[in-house]
Amino acid sequence: MKDITLQGITAPVLTPFCKNGEVNTEEYARLIKYITGCGIRGIFVGGTSGEFVNLRTEERERLLAAAKEAAEEEVTVLFNVTAMNEYELYHMIEWAKKEGADAVSVTAPYYHRYDEKALCRYFGKVAEAAEGMPVYLYNMSGMTNNPITPMVLKTVAEQHRNICGVKDSSMDFMTLLSYQVAMEKMDFELITGNDAQVLPALMAGAAGGIIAVASVFPELSFSIWSNFKEGNIEAAKASQKTVLQIRELFRSVMPTIAHKEALKLKGFDMGPSRFPFRDLTEEEMRKLKRGLVNLGMIKGD
Repeated sequence: MKDITLQGITAPVLTPFCKNGEVNTEEYARLIKYITGCGIRGIFVGGTSGEFVNLRTEERERLLAAAKEAAEEEVTVLFNVTAMNEYELYHMIEWAKKEGADAVSVTAPYYHRYDEKALCRYFGKVAEAAEGMPVYLYNMSGMTNNPITPMVLKTVAEQHRNICGVKDSSMDFMTLLSYQVAMEKMDFELITGNDAQVLPALMAGAAGGIIAVASVFPELSFSIWSNFKEGNIEAAKASQKTVLQIRELFRSVMPTIAHKEALKLKGFDMGPSRFPFRDLTEEEMRKLKRGLVNLGMIKGD
């Protein structure tokens, strides 16, 4: 199995669309080059911010192909293979292998409620199908309504050694700490998915963060990690504070679409929103732009 790490900051790349509604792979590649040109050495393809639930299977495939072509060799490409039926799940894993993804990620199944036994079976099937590839579980309990408990994580990781990490987007810091206790005797990476908790997570022993703000302001996000590694904690705190303020601004408008509109303000062609999302109103756009100007992230008129 390839030796992979998600130490540091990984960016979940947002998905741009053409005016006709199709995925814009050219702009996607341009966005990846921008992100990785700011020091970030990990990208997450087709994650929550990448709107994977709103994409067709072939669109998710095209994004991975575009990412592998755009990313430099030293950039780790993590691909989300989440699917709600075995056929698509196995298909996405095989596509990840075919296109040369460095690792795959998978959320818990969603919509229906599943017990721990069902979740262990689900993640076990993913790990078996992805044999030879690192697998990172993705705890997005607020969306899936099926939390990956420390017991589920420990059980499947002990049974399948290619399960080598977890991204925790529960927004509950105690969940990350509980994972740490459960996995303390294993070589295992804990990754936070909360923009607001990167520095606290690093200080608690996490390996890094996969955060949406990094897809818009990669240099700022990366500076949390770089300053932490260099022991410049006050500088890391300052960067974390700004990331938190940006996160709150985006969430006060409409997450994902606000992220994409901020990228438009930086010169990227992110296109129209993909149904069932909607475009921002003029008032929402004014609020977003005003907030980013006040934070010093973009220039005012």
